Amino acid sequence: MIAEREIRVAVCAEPPLISVIIPVFEGARIILGAVRSALAQSHTNLEVLVVDDGSTDSTLEVLATVADPRLRILRQPNGGTASARNRALAHCSGRYIAFLDSDDRWFPEKLALELELLQNAPDPIAIAYSSYYAVDDRGTLLNPAPNRTFCGWPLDMLLDGEDFLMPSVCLFDRRIFDAIGNFRTDCYHEDHEFIIRAARTYPIYPTGRRLAVYRQSTNGKCRSILADYERARREELASVESASDTLTAEQTARLRRNVLRSLYCRFLMYGFSGHARRLLPEVDLSGLRGTKKGLLAWFFAKSGINVLMPARVVIQLVHRTFGQRSWVRKMRSSRLELRYD
Repeated sequence: MIAEREIRVAVCAEPPLISVIIPVFEGARIILGAVRSALAQSHTNLEVLVVDDGSTDSTLEVLATVADPRLRILRQPNGGTASARNRALAHCSGRYIAFLDSDDRWFPEKLALELELLQNAPDPIAIAYSSYYAVDDRGTLLNPAPNRTFCGWPLDMLLDGEDFLMPSVCLFDRRIFDAIGNFRTDCYHEDHEFIIRAARTYPIYPTGRRLAVYRQSTNGKCRSILADYERARREELASVESASDTLTAEQTARLRRNVLRSLYCRFLMYGFSGHARRLLPEVDLSGLRGTKKGLLAWFFAKSGINVLMPARVVIQLVHRTFGQRSWVRKMRSSRLELRYD
């Protein structure tokens, strides 16, 4: 009789609360799609905390049109994404934490599938993650990211340049933040620094599906900084310095080697061949030939010819040409809003 009662209580128990944190700055054109994709999750026991980071446009007026009691709006003077996320972390109540950038979107089943992973994981505290589709400023498909299925402790992969974890594709156990702290507001690449810190202690579990839409904006901070060689290099090395507090000397050296190699490849991908040539003396070329992108970057080092940028353009053109119709159908069936204009 006692066992039957325990089973009934378990069945009737309310599913755990997930706190969804969305920082936004000047996001009147894009915020509704993000908020609606969060509120439309099949896991319905959630709170959505939007932190307006000092917007001067009509962001707040747009948010006022959403009539859902699960939406909470916080305001603060402009302090950056890390500050906005930390503000929400101080006000949220969820057992699990998810982050969604204001120009990204989720498919409806994302949180439910990630929550199921964490609840069934052998480790009491962990991170669940999915893969994503990359789109441009107009919501046009650029490419589906590799569908990652790695399970376990990811620190070695991250140190060696496998940068596949972003806040928008993850679901975190709240206790991770209690143990290691929040996002650093003095770090330009605060996402990467936090993930490195978390990866030292906690394992990750994959859904094995692409459940997020990531906008690669031409004005996004990761791309716009590439035009300034000194700043781009300085911020990459600063991220290594920030992470070094929790890494060994050998791990720090690996991270430094790979962030410079990654920056070199990004310079080439986005047409800054002069910057790539300038950085080349600091780049360890030995690990480049293990991937197609790396091989093209290695070819530039040997020939001075940048074929990485046109290769990226061709790949995106193929997806635009042959994959757009099915992509639009997928968006409509999931009721995702991808307009950014």
